[in-house]
Amino acid sequence: MKRIAVALLVGGLASSCVTAWAQDVWPSKPVTVVVPFATGGNTDVLARIFAERMSRRLGQQFVIENRAGAGGTTGIVSMTKAPADGYTLAVATTAGLASNAVIMKDKLGYNAEKDIAYLYNMATQPNLMVVHPSVPAKTLPELIGWLKINPGTPYATSGIGSSQHICGEMLAQEAGLEIVPVAYRASNQQMQDLIAGQIKLACDNFATAWEQAKAGNARAIAVGSAKRYSFSPDVPTFAETLNGFEVLSAFGWIGPAGLDKAVVAKLIAELTAVGQDPEVNERLRALGVESSRLAGDAFAAYMRSERQRLAPIVEKAGIKPP
Repeated sequence: MKRIAVALLVGGLASSCVTAWAQDVWPSKPVTVVVPFATGGNTDVLARIFAERMSRRLGQQFVIENRAGAGGTTGIVSMTKAPADGYTLAVATTAGLASNAVIMKDKLGYNAEKDIAYLYNMATQPNLMVVHPSVPAKTLPELIGWLKINPGTPYATSGIGSSQHICGEMLAQEAGLEIVPVAYRASNQQMQDLIAGQIKLACDNFATAWEQAKAGNARAIAVGSAKRYSFSPDVPTFAETLNGFEVLSAFGWIGPAGLDKAVVAKLIAELTAVGQDPEVNERLRALGVESSRLAGDAFAAYMRSERQRLAPIVEKAGIKPP
């Protein structure tokens, strides 16, 4: 019995040592970072900025893998099914972590509260309502008036539950409008059609929409932040016309639930260091996004509060799963 006990003890210590060693050397191979949107959109660009720095800092490649579909949820589903070993992560947005969790419920394919390890929120930005120059409206009240006499006007989204979709539904709900969502795979594709006049209206992420507004390819109407956005102080907020109207997107790193605490701590520390890098912050500002730096439990709590905030909006708007 003593020999068996000693063997078990030695075996247990050896196993613990192997586990500790494996955690200490993470990452020992390339890390896949799933981006649930197409190449070239805001989420993809932000993910690549951080992934490149993480590769440099940790000596292993952080490889971006774009898996677009279902409003940014397809890629998250695949990530949650991966082994919780730190070698499959994802960069997700408010769409996949809050609005679609409210809309899809048990049809989502994952539980945004239980199946995800929240690591680091890189940035937030409001949505910006822009129109094709052929639309006569120059202010939000004028746009509301124009949409009332043009019912059924389509507007661009990145799919059900995306911030673009929520923005349009909120506008329709608050202003009594009939507008129709049209889903695209990425923000850059939306803007291409808007510039070409194929679609007249988009409430896209600020970075993408503002670039076209500055270039004269689109007209900025209203921004979704609670107060005027630092990058566009001359553009009114929605809330100046529609009280309490706010639409923001967050862009954050997540992993599957069950990640080892040591790996989580290392990821949070490294991502935080990247987020504090002055050069990275300059690149974020160049994109028109504001650094967030919420990490771990604080990031999880923020998304939980967003789900609570969006639930009555989704219910009142009558947004249903496809």
